[in-house]
Amino acid sequence: MPRLFIGLELPTAQAQALLALAEPGPGLRWQSAAQLHLTLRFIGELPDAQVEQLAEALHRLQASAFDVQVGGVGYFGSPQRPSILWAGMVEPAQLRALRERIDRLISPWCAADPQRFVPHVTLARCGSECGSLQPFLQAQRGLLLAPWQVTELCLFASDAGPGGSRYSVLARYPLERK
Repeated sequence: MPRLFIGLELPTAQAQALLALAEPGPGLRWQSAAQLHLTLRFIGELPDAQVEQLAEALHRLQASAFDVQVGGVGYFGSPQRPSILWAGMVEPAQLRALRERIDRLISPWCAADPQRFVPHVTLARCGSECGSLQPFLQAQRGLLLAPWQVTELCLFASDAGPGGSRYSVLARYPLERK
């Protein structure tokens, strides 16, 4: 059974700008271009029949295209033991509204997610020897990339591998153009 999530692909220019931030450091496993994305909703594993039902239900999503922009950096975990280094999103209200619509639509297949939604792009995964991210956070606190228009959502499958997870798009869902 594939592990699924709904998310956004990044345009090449934004992905390249984020890849350029990578700095060698102990315990940091930087994401590759193919791994950069913005997760709107993690789903997890579903039987194949339910994957098909979910994929069909997502065609009923009604949402308009909108602009987004990567800005700022942060991390998950504690300052002493960070787990994920990420780039954030500027004014993520439209992303949160889209996630709420997705949550309502997929509720037959997926329980509500109790975690607070923090729209982000994972830049690196942090191992136990990572140490402080403060120098990177200070250097990149003013990060601001060019905005782009979100014109589609993707249903992704995630497969774990030795070099990290590999993501493949199972289906694309266009948003209504403005």
